[in-house]
Amino acid sequence: MMKKYALLGLIVALVVSIAAVGCGSKKSTNIVTPTATQVVSTPTSEATEEPTEEPEEASELPDNYKFFMQWSDSEGNSGEMQFWVKGDKWRTDWSATQEETESEMLMIYDGQFGYLYMPDMNQVYKYADSWSMANPGQAYAQDFEDSYWGEVSETTILAAFESSCTGGASFDGNEDVNGISCMKFTCNFVEGGVSHYWIADSGWLVKVETTLDSVTTTMEYSEIEFNADIDDSIFDIDTVAPGVPIMEI
Repeated sequence: MMKKYALLGLIVALVVSIAAVGCGSKKSTNIVTPTATQVVSTPTSEATEEPTEEPEEASELPDNYKFFMQWSDSEGNSGEMQFWVKGDKWRTDWSATQEETESEMLMIYDGQFGYLYMPDMNQVYKYADSWSMANPGQAYAQDFEDSYWGEVSETTILAAFESSCTGGASFDGNEDVNGISCMKFTCNFVEGGVSHYWIADSGWLVKVETTLDSVTTTMEYSEIEFNADIDDSIFDIDTVAPGVPIMEI
């Protein structure tokens, strides 16, 4: 059991490390992912006195959505997660391989309580809220949320990158990722490090590649479904882990 607790600490430490190099968490990143709220209008020339155009506004994510995400780094670590959101409820199914050690865990917030389910330990931990619960997938879920734009131009997105990337940003044209037409952006940082973002033409995050301290981490999002029909049983701990002991934290 002590090995399992130590493993959980390793997983969380890995995610914190990744988040610190640009995985998009608003709360803890030093390298900040430009968000869709950072919409900047293009200044007009005072000499022409042309009417000022209204800045484009990013869309909000729908109340219900889900996606699948895979990540890997140049040191041989890798993982994947499935994520569901339905209103205030969410669930993360997480698995990872780090230093040749495999792990699996499920995190659920049912709108009232948080639950951490460790299948290998046959144990569920119950929390009074979702923020007290260790969730290695939170940074990736936050990155997806922060990087959702909807139907806006590459000029609007680039303006947000330029306001956040201390070493400058660029729009690098269009590329296909897994058959999806994407806009590619590069974000540089004077502190060192660079991130590349592939955002679908329809405005959602498809891929991120970040290099910092000679380690490159790649994240790819797929199986994305907006306005998804998600059954409430997805967030019911008794359905997800029937008969498993629950310990309140």
